[in-house]
Amino acid sequence: MRGIPVFFSLSLAVSLWWGCSLSFGTMLVPSPFEVAQELARMATQPETWLTLAITVARGAAGLLAAMACALILGIAAGSSATAMRLLTPLVAALQSCPPILWITLLMVWAGTGSIVPMAVVFATVFPPLFANIAQGCLALDRRLFDMARLYRIPRRKILHKITLPGLTPYLLAGLSYAAAASWKVTAVAEFLGSSSGIGAQIFWSYRMLEIPRLFAWAGIVIGLGVTLELTVIAPLRASSEAFTGKIREEA
Repeated sequence: MRGIPVFFSLSLAVSLWWGCSLSFGTMLVPSPFEVAQELARMATQPETWLTLAITVARGAAGLLAAMACALILGIAAGSSATAMRLLTPLVAALQSCPPILWITLLMVWAGTGSIVPMAVVFATVFPPLFANIAQGCLALDRRLFDMARLYRIPRRKILHKITLPGLTPYLLAGLSYAAAASWKVTAVAEFLGSSSGIGAQIFWSYRMLEIPRLFAWAGIVIGLGVTLELTVIAPLRASSEAFTGKIREEA
């Protein structure tokens, strides 16, 4: 039963796609059969899997770096009003800059390569992760920290037993957004500022007017995005909601 919505959406999308192919011609809109043939050819080429691995690695590296910095700075800001005042303008400036600005600047500073997509992912997902973690830290019950100080509990134990468990729903909620955004931002950054990866392959397919190949790479991007949504992002959202509901019941 769970697969019915996916099957319905896929059938509708393929039907519309086929209708557009018949209406505008296969030169502009290749048929699903042509694109499937191209995908089958690409699946036998090691370069396809290497390209996919490069994009996934870049997105994951930028996301993990952003999450690590957001945890450190978010906990610091949520625990200290002074740190919050000092860091908020910087985070607001990062959040107000569109990805295209970062891509342009990084292409000037670092050229094309892995640095551009990883740095753009970091700059894009760090602000919401920081805001979620800082807000979660502010929402923690301060009486628990007062009691921990009264009984002289080590700071490391306070972090593991009080701070991190309390931040879990906020971290999961921020991570569900960041994971979805990092994938799309990586592809865009590669399209404009890298010579390898899925985004770069889409760019060259467009430049060479290899329309079936362009649609094939687009299908890979969409397929991986859907897979990410169903296998990673949706479980993260569900875990966040379950964790939040459990906290409310205990309260």
